[in-house]
Parts: sequence; C-alpha cells; structure tokens
Amino acid sequence: MARAQRIVVGKTAIAGVIAAVAGGLALLTPIAALLLLAALAAFVLMRSERAPKLDPRELAGPIFAALIAGALVGLPVAIGVLFTWRLWVEARWSVSETKRLAIAAGRPGETRFFALAHAWLTPLFGLSIVAYTAPHMVVGLPLDLPHVPTWVPMTLGALAALGVFDWAVRQAADWRLGELAPAPAAHMLVHHVVFLLAYGANLDISAGLVAVAAWRLAHAAPLFKPDALSGRETASHFL
Repeated sequence: MARAQRIVVGKTAIAGVIAAVAGGLALLTPIAALLLLAALAAFVLMRSERAPKLDPRELAGPIFAALIAGALVGLPVAIGVLFTWRLWVEARWSVSETKRLAIAAGRPGETRFFALAHAWLTPLFGLSIVAYTAPHMVVGLPLDLPHVPTWVPMTLGALAALGVFDWAVRQAADWRLGELAPAPAAHMLVHHVVFLLAYGANLDISAGLVAVAAWRLAHAAPLFKPDALSGRETASHFL
C-alpha cells in the first residue's frame, strides 16, 4: 500500500474511533460528549487553513420547511424535518468523499450511481428505523416523523444488507487480484458502521447525532498536512 493510501486509511480509522468514543460518551455522560464535540470544533478552526464555509442559501430551505411543519403540525415534526435534512447532508457528504477518494486512487468506475447505491441504503434504513420507532427525545427536544409500517424498515434493511454484501464481495475480489483501492474502501466501511450504529441499531438518537457530528469534525480537522491525496486541506463545509 502506498504511503498516501496508508495515511488516508489511518485518518479514516481515527475518525471512526472518534465517532465511536463520542457516541459512547453521549450514552454515558452527555456533557462529556458535548465537550468532545467542542474540542473537535476548536481543533478544526485551529488547524484549517481556510475558514469554514457557511452558505445561508443552503439553510433557507430546511429552516423554511421546519417552520411550516412546526406551524401546521407542531414542534416534534419540525425537529424531525431538521433531523432528516441533517441525515441527508451527512450521507451526501460521505458519498462525495468516497467519490473523491476513488478518483484520486484512479478508480473512476467506483463513482457511478449503481456502484454507490449501497452507500445510500444504509442511511435510508436508519431513517426508516427512526421513523418506525418515533417519537423520540433528541437533546431534550421532541422528534417525530410520519410513522411507517413494519415492512418499510424490513425491506430497506434487506436491500441495505444485499447492497453491503455485494460491495464487500467486490472489494474482496479486488483484494484477491491486488487491485483494491484501500482509501475509498476504508471510508465506505466506516460509513456503513457509523450510520448503522447511529440510527439503524435503534439506540439513543441523540448519541447517534453526536457520533455522526464527531465523525464529520474528525474528517474536517486535518490530522495530516497536506491532505495525502489532494494536496489540500479537507474543506470544513458542513452544509
């Protein structure tokens, strides 16, 4: 494995461990988890060469939708709208990061929609579990989503399992042939683990949010300078 690939795989593993620690702390002592998130955010600001981006236009739509839902249905549904938006944002970022790593590794074929369909199935399964078990309390706020019947999470869970299994088989075949791209493979492995444990395992939703936020912050904080594959700092763009 090339040095650049080893650095990125190490960075991915560290981010996954930080997410697990943050989620575990959120289950045991939420104050410690919040302090960890604050420390990670401060680390991002100190290490990033560019200021974090904040585009108000990307906030307008979700906030407007949450305000309408809150006015018509109530605060729990408004929080559910914001939760769904954040889950989609995190999944979109992770898929984009996988594409970036695949292109940098010379594997453009792994950026096609069908090659990455499994990456969307895991967050969708997590969202269906949250909707099926709603309502919830998230950081002291009520969260509610439209109830879905049992067959929805069962179907999405089966599709996600098949998608992840197919992806794992393809990665194993590439490894046997000596053609495995370790950086995108490692990131996608952590992606599946994070989303399954955060939302699909029916654990505390607040702990899941903390774990995913810590995962994003750990990626945004450049642990190695410069970025091994792109020669740039990882953008601290959370929208």
